[in-house]
Amino acid sequence: MSKYRKFWWVLTIVFGLDLLTKAWVVSISDELRDSPITIIDGISGRESFFEITYITNPGAAWSMLSDYPEFLTALAGIALLAIFIYRKQLELSSMPQQLIFGAICGGIAGNLTDRLFREPAEVVDFIDIYFPIVGYDYPIFNIADSGIFLGATFYFIWTILDARKEKLDNEFSSSHES
Repeated sequence: MSKYRKFWWVLTIVFGLDLLTKAWVVSISDELRDSPITIIDGISGRESFFEITYITNPGAAWSMLSDYPEFLTALAGIALLAIFIYRKQLELSSMPQQLIFGAICGGIAGNLTDRLFREPAEVVDFIDIYFPIVGYDYPIFNIADSGIFLGATFYFIWTILDARKEKLDNEFSSSHES
């Protein structure tokens, strides 16, 4: 397990922060429904740039698959199991992958915990971001969603950079073999 120490640390931090923030939000959910907490305003009008509110969501991002919560629960469990089974192929022994997949797994575990142990079996969301320049109110999300999003984004970037490095290494070794 010490080989995956950073993975477990990041997973635990994301999961723990998600559980703590959701417990706090649920404890003041009635107040948040009526008057969200403005964190960053700075824009005119009714909307705030960043506020804490309270909603629950039976679906995934943007309320997709809301009619299939059992499917999402199974998918989350399968994803965690697949990451464990394929940890060698995912190169989880390397530091960047440990951070990336620790964030993803911490997020999956946080939302899965809501689906399994909350009544109703819905994910608690509370971070509300509004982009005034384009007039877009981003779907409300939570710490678990942030871990999944950031992990997936960094994995995408890492994959591109790693492929580019591998291509340059191959070109370099080919030019020196001639």
